Amino acid sequence: MVSHGYVLPTRGITMQSDSSMSLSSNTAALLTLASHAESLDFSSLWVGDSILTRYRLEPLTTLASIAILTKKVQIGTAIYLLHLRHPIHVAHATATLDQLSGGRFIFGVGVGTSHESTLNESMNLGVPFSERGNILNDSLDLIRNLWRGETVSSTGIYSFNDACLNVPPTREPPIYVAATKFDSKSGFPNSIQKRIEQHADGLMPQTDPSNYSSMISHARDIVEKSGRESSIVATNYTDVVIAPSEKEAFAQARDYIGAYYPWNIPDANLKKAGVFGPPEIVAEKIHSFIDAGVEHFIVRFPTLDQKNQLDLYSDLFNL
Repeated sequence: MVSHGYVLPTRGITMQSDSSMSLSSNTAALLTLASHAESLDFSSLWVGDSILTRYRLEPLTTLASIAILTKKVQIGTAIYLLHLRHPIHVAHATATLDQLSGGRFIFGVGVGTSHESTLNESMNLGVPFSERGNILNDSLDLIRNLWRGETVSSTGIYSFNDACLNVPPTREPPIYVAATKFDSKSGFPNSIQKRIEQHADGLMPQTDPSNYSSMISHARDIVEKSGRESSIVATNYTDVVIAPSEKEAFAQARDYIGAYYPWNIPDANLKKAGVFGPPEIVAEKIHSFIDAGVEHFIVRFPTLDQKNQLDLYSDLFNL
């Protein structure tokens, strides 16, 4: 049975303080949305990540608040920019978060976009942008071993000796790998393929149904050939706006995403990455993803009307 997750709006215009709403009340509204989504039987809640490129709440701290507030829903990062942080710190923070949540944490990781703002973020944090994929992979190796209670040393970009984590996670959190680049003939780029091979417990692409089946099949083949015991959970991250007409839904998404990102996104790209329109159109498109093999559907609502979208989506899929 397909399950559904919700990406909370931790950045952009829904979380910016203005004359009518204080920052603290914005944050309270976010936590209210988390509780409401759990009450509607969404099975997971997700937060994104950035440090310097734009306003956003820090993801692991935010998830800790949500973990205390909720009881059963899984919580995760979609996605966490691990290459921008020291792996010992991240291992400690994620192990603590898994303890606080009672073993509900999912660690979704990726390198983010290739936009200039992301490049500047890496430079300001002292991380070589061209090496971000390799740094991410090396950090995952270290974090896995720290979670397992091993004594770890490193001579890479983060150099340290004999580190051991004294706070283990409740269980080893599953790692979901973001993957947007894929070719049906050549497969994934080398860095992503290595990440899938060594660490992926789930795949978190943002693609269309026509490409999805071959993508998830290829990822599962990679893991099977590696000999690692893991069954890849097939997720997909998709923008959704439900409205009386496609035109109205798309207009909401365009306005929201235009303020959400510091660069222009062509309309064609918006339509390719999202599902916009009346309930029957949205249901048809999402069922095409399910037919292609999606097991867990992660939705972001690029609109100010978050609660209403949660209710409409829940009614549409009988959550």
